Amino acid sequence: MKSRRWLGLLLALVTLGESLARAQRPELVLPRPGNIVVASVTGEVTLSAGDQRRVLKIDDRLRVGSTVVTGRRAMLTLLLSNGVLLQLGSEAELEIEEFGQAPVSGGGKLSDLKQEPTLSRTYLRLLRGDVAVTVKPLKIAQGSSFSLSTIAGSVEVGEAVFRVVLRMHELGLGVYQLHVQSGGVDFIPAGGDVSQPVAAGRSLGFSLEIDAAGVVKRGELPLAPAQPANVK
Repeated sequence: MKSRRWLGLLLALVTLGESLARAQRPELVLPRPGNIVVASVTGEVTLSAGDQRRVLKIDDRLRVGSTVVTGRRAMLTLLLSNGVLLQLGSEAELEIEEFGQAPVSGGGKLSDLKQEPTLSRTYLRLLRGDVAVTVKPLKIAQGSSFSLSTIAGSVEVGEAVFRVVLRMHELGLGVYQLHVQSGGVDFIPAGGDVSQPVAAGRSLGFSLEIDAAGVVKRGELPLAPAQPANVK
């Protein structure tokens, strides 16, 4: 429990810094949230939203501000109404910080989308575990955005297939890995403002150490050749 407390405090500080950075960007006015639907679930996966906690099942919808947690040997696939596909592995925890989208007209399956139908803004936070992500072409030039953050830093994407792994231990030691299968992403280290492009077929990795003051220290981590993200 103690490790969760200091990790929570650290995440709060990182979130504050990212919020200040976002405030400097021109933001879209997206008063309505997009749709987030459970496409598949294996094993026990729970949803926490405020004081509520329940087990997820297929076709359930998630709200902004909720957190999903996969149990041991569990997996979860989420579809977003901007065409983004998320696949969480076992013992992962993901928070839906923000997902706004302009109104969408017409029907059709979310899985059939080739690109986002309307402007959207997505901010997700991976607290632990791994997630494979498919981001179909976003209208970046018009203001759409997608960001997946962790204590190590955030990934910003316009179109890509990638996988992020975050493993942390109680002693404050851990590993962060980013594998890009197609497209390209920008990695922005926590506390920094200079992005590092990561192209298709490339990987990025850090060893992580969180000291008593809550400061995250990153060390280079030798990685094996890039592994394809497990995305269907």
